[in-house]
Amino acid sequence: MDNTPPVIAVSGNRFESGKTSIVFEVNDDHSPIQRVESSQDGQSWRAVFPVDGIADSRSERYDVTVDGPLGPKGLTIRATDAMNNVSTTQVDTPR
Repeated sequence: MDNTPPVIAVSGNRFESGKTSIVFEVNDDHSPIQRVESSQDGQSWRAVFPVDGIADSRSERYDVTVDGPLGPKGLTIRATDAMNNVSTTQVDTPR
């Protein structure tokens, strides 16, 4: 039985040309990644899709772009695996 949540690892966070880009990976030792969502400044959750287009393996890479700089609450990333284990991480405004 899988009771461990996925691990979210942010590898890049930059602001260029009026947009913020966040690059990250989600890994799970036991179950495929089922869903990844983001919330900017505590607003509603939005689906995020992996670079290959479908979340179907235990390791997925993501590249998210949002318009403008991140606000004071940054961007929250939430990942869920196939066994409904959930993890979150916070991404702050790049310096």
